[in-house]
Amino acid sequence: MTLGEKIYSLRIRSGLSQEAFGEKLSVSRQSVSKWETDQSVPELDKIVLISNLFMVSTDYLLKETISDETAVGEKGSLGMEQGSAYIERNACGDQIYVVAKHRVFYEYKSKKSWRGLPLVHVNIGFGRSAKGVIAIGLAAKGIVAIGLAGLGIITLAPVGIGLLLSMGVIAVGGIALGNFAVGIIALGAVCVGLFSMGALAVGQFSLGAMAIGQQVAVGDVAHGNIALGFSEASGTIFQQVTGKQSGFDPQDVLRAIDENVSSYWYPFKQWIKAMIRIMAGA
Repeated sequence: MTLGEKIYSLRIRSGLSQEAFGEKLSVSRQSVSKWETDQSVPELDKIVLISNLFMVSTDYLLKETISDETAVGEKGSLGMEQGSAYIERNACGDQIYVVAKHRVFYEYKSKKSWRGLPLVHVNIGFGRSAKGVIAIGLAAKGIVAIGLAGLGIITLAPVGIGLLLSMGVIAVGGIALGNFAVGIIALGAVCVGLFSMGALAVGQFSLGAMAIGQQVAVGDVAHGNIALGFSEASGTIFQQVTGKQSGFDPQDVLRAIDENVSSYWYPFKQWIKAMIRIMAGA
């Protein structure tokens, strides 16, 4: 039997339509039709998924000389053992767990989807990635992405890019929180943003041990148009050194901000003023 004939036979016996089978593999019905008529051949990763789905070996699928699909031992009605490999799935065939030659991966993909993306895709294992509305994996891409590396609207990953929120060691996003953070609002050890708070803060409005702010800088050492520093301040328009121990009157610096910072920066302007009042205890 050819590969296409084997796929057709396995699909029919499983009671799956071409469309339903295609959804499980994230391909179109037309692609399934071409496979079954031997007009095209599935990619290697699809071969592996077909093997897992129907609980047959890849050798059975790929070698026309092998016609006995029971060459692979079975474990119950939900699993399969092949040498050092064990594959387990739920009743719908959506959940897979594999241990093979000391390699482990776990995958779950929900049947429900939104705009072509599964609502939840969990894919954990070396060299594997996840893509879904909620994606969890070593490499994750989705509206909510969680993993070692992530790309999404909201991203939680050591290395992540999030359009709205990103949290990680290296974080890039609208709001970025990380050891190294870049964003509209950035908080971290080293941060760059329109509004930044951190040990080293660089941006339009900066608050930190070393603060460099184009508009306003507040910190132990501050450099900017308007600079308020505890130890050192360098400002092109206004500068004030408050001293680390003594309190300070914030009125002069607040007045300088009102008079010299454009209303274009209104939200950040009000934010930095609030921080200065809190620091002054006013």
